[in-house]
Amino acid sequence: MKYLGKSTMMASAVALTTSAAFAQEAAGEIPPVTLFKNVMVFDGVSDGLKDVDVLVVGNKIHKIDADIPEGGKWEVDVRTGGSKRLPDPVGGIDGYSFTVQTERGIETKEVDVTVIDGDGRTLMPGLIDSHVHVNMYKNGTIPGLQDTTWEEIGARAAAFAQEMLAMGFTTVRDMCGAHGGLRAVIDEGSLPGPRIYSSGACLSQTGGHGDWGIAGQRKNESNLERLEITRLVDGPAEVLQGARRNFALGANYLKIMVSGGVTSIKDPIYQSAFTNEEISAAVEVAGDMDSYVAMHVFMDSDLSRALDLGVKVVDHGLTITEPTMQKLVEKEAFFSPNLTALAPEALEHPMHQDPTFPPTAKFLWLRENSKQLMDLVKKYKPKMVFDSDYVLLTGVPYRQSMDFTKAFVAREFGNLWALQMMTSNGGELAALTGRGNPYPEGKLGVIEEGAYADILIVDGNPLEDISAIGAVDTWFDAPPRGQDVPSIRMIMKDGVIYKNTLN
Repeated sequence: MKYLGKSTMMASAVALTTSAAFAQEAAGEIPPVTLFKNVMVFDGVSDGLKDVDVLVVGNKIHKIDADIPEGGKWEVDVRTGGSKRLPDPVGGIDGYSFTVQTERGIETKEVDVTVIDGDGRTLMPGLIDSHVHVNMYKNGTIPGLQDTTWEEIGARAAAFAQEMLAMGFTTVRDMCGAHGGLRAVIDEGSLPGPRIYSSGACLSQTGGHGDWGIAGQRKNESNLERLEITRLVDGPAEVLQGARRNFALGANYLKIMVSGGVTSIKDPIYQSAFTNEEISAAVEVAGDMDSYVAMHVFMDSDLSRALDLGVKVVDHGLTITEPTMQKLVEKEAFFSPNLTALAPEALEHPMHQDPTFPPTAKFLWLRENSKQLMDLVKKYKPKMVFDSDYVLLTGVPYRQSMDFTKAFVAREFGNLWALQMMTSNGGELAALTGRGNPYPEGKLGVIEEGAYADILIVDGNPLEDISAIGAVDTWFDAPPRGQDVPSIRMIMKDGVIYKNTLN
């Protein structure tokens, strides 16, 4: 056996072992084995920590028990992850011996186990951010993206992927413009980054929240349309075509713009976007692909009618009223609100210090008409996920915003609920992609047998102190930090360790 010491962040050589592990399983061989001992486990669901060991084989959690031995003979089905311990041979064994099915029949193979001693720290699921913008990781404004090339966008997306993984986010849900390319590069082990669920190009009508062309540009003439980051669709036929194009390019679900936005210029926030027929067309295509439609929406009336038409996920929805919240819960839809827009600290945002700036008026209107949201959430307890939604922001300001968002949701709803939003609830939403799920072989956001081995070890107990996952209760005046989050001591994604600062 071997004990794992310190390792560097995002080591590319380590990342390459992911694909190697898959190849070993396919050949009936044993992938790498990691045993976590002396840890207290938050499973992503329960209000409390469990004093158990966790055994990882390949990219899955294979065993959780009170005292898993560091050696012995085990019978393992490498396809399902099932395992049972057999009696030790005389004299014991240094490491694990696995009985597996190979092309040549039943064989016994020995493999060293890497033992990680958590020294009493908390082991928990990797975090999930259910609303990010992979291809908008740039300081500036949306019109500034008009001069951006795919070369720059791709490089910045790669930087974003590493940024998210360094913060402990092992899965993200991209909400406009990412298709299947970046995910493929990450999954093959060539680039450190999180699992990515993609909407493809966001679908907007002309003049809607996704119409980001500059003055004088007609439909299909803007750079962001040409790059298929956004797609303007008018009428059911164009919605059908655009939605099908998204899935053809690797989208896992669809995003439609059903209200105006805050940071955009052409669309007033009260805009009612997409007709019922257009919404139904998107829902039809998503249904054909065994997936779902998510909607950018702020106006309660639009939110309500879209739920009736089959939309399954509400992104934003801050002006929701009590009858519509009841409907959302009854339909078992997911709620993904960008809650920091309502934080008192948001008024200090540099963008909102100029009252003549058009989005500022929309932002203030939104806050005034969303005062009921927090009480409704606490009363009806919808299926809610973590939604950061930071665009056109990089480096220290991005990190400050992310750290504050973690803290704010815990401040409002308690640490358990906040952690569930960032783990098990996000995992449930990921699974809503059905048979098109890019990661169909295990659960995400939980520590349980058969789940993907996306694991963090953190200092302290996040159920008692949310700063254990890097949360900071101040925003713009928070001390700047580098990419590393010191309290997150180990990051494993898909069975591969990307960070380890345990002694």
